[in-house]
Amino acid sequence: MYYSLRRLKDKPIQPASIRPIRFWQVIVILALWAIAILLGNWLGNTLKVSWPVTPFFYLPATALPVLTLLWIGLGGLPLGSRQRLWGTFGIGLLAGPGLATLAEFMIYLGFAVLGVALLVIHPEWIGTFSHIQAQLSTATDLETILIILAPYSMNPLMILLAFVVMSGLVPLIEELVKPIAVWLLAGRLRTPAQGFALGALSGAGFALVEGLVATSSAGDGWGALTVARAGGSLMHILASGLMGWGIASAWQERRILRLIGSYALSGSIHGLWNGMTVTIVFGAMRVFLAGSRPDALGAFLATAGMVVLAILSVLALIVLVLVNRKLRPVPLALVPTPAENGGHSKLPNAV
Repeated sequence: MYYSLRRLKDKPIQPASIRPIRFWQVIVILALWAIAILLGNWLGNTLKVSWPVTPFFYLPATALPVLTLLWIGLGGLPLGSRQRLWGTFGIGLLAGPGLATLAEFMIYLGFAVLGVALLVIHPEWIGTFSHIQAQLSTATDLETILIILAPYSMNPLMILLAFVVMSGLVPLIEELVKPIAVWLLAGRLRTPAQGFALGALSGAGFALVEGLVATSSAGDGWGALTVARAGGSLMHILASGLMGWGIASAWQERRILRLIGSYALSGSIHGLWNGMTVTIVFGAMRVFLAGSRPDALGAFLATAGMVVLAILSVLALIVLVLVNRKLRPVPLALVPTPAENGGHSKLPNAV
């Protein structure tokens, strides 16, 4: 709104510029993040009525890692005008999650229609569903609900369906709609580096909304979930940044194959992340349902999923740093002069 008013008054809008983050700044932000999580967790466990207090810690605990990772990805890159920067972030906060939710709802609606069709074909299943519904209506805690649903949720067909949806359909949808601002601004971007920056910004907005929704409903475990969500935020920022880079490359340099490749890569990163999350959930469910009996397979699945996510987070952070360094514009002082270049002036290729 502020920059729109300035434009209406014919006042200049300065281009956005973010300096590369320093190591000491990362340390300070991590310390503030840890304080927000620990203090919020302590107050939540100490106070008898914690809900008026703990929500004040949700925003900093969720936003600090998102903004830090975004700073790492955007520092030193050409960003365009400040109006474009804030507009992209706003679209990432609202339009990205909204469109993704709508598209995913249509998928779930399709499965619901398929389920109704199967009930029509197999009317004998109606009795089973009625029995499950009656059991769930009397359940009073999560443990009882899991026990009731265990024979069905742990069915191999249901596990396969969960992987298809969460590791296949959902990532492809989200990576297509998350950088909606980049799609809209593709013709105005000057370089693929701007596409990466705006894509990462869109991913940050999406990650912030997703993180706030998840942590606000986590209850006593919101602190641990907030730490886990930091990795998910990194995944969203990197994947959307790569997608934005591909979109800008397709429009500015007519590199359609780069767009297809970046879409496949971002979808694969997102799909692998979701797949490991599903693996952890099913492994943890097996361990929980086993009770006092050891479940080696469940423990292995949960542990392996967490290890892979940790490795993926480290690799994603390294890639984010390397891509940022690669896409930074070359300082003019480093551009060869005509004498140094054999009498010919040759500017570096635009990134």
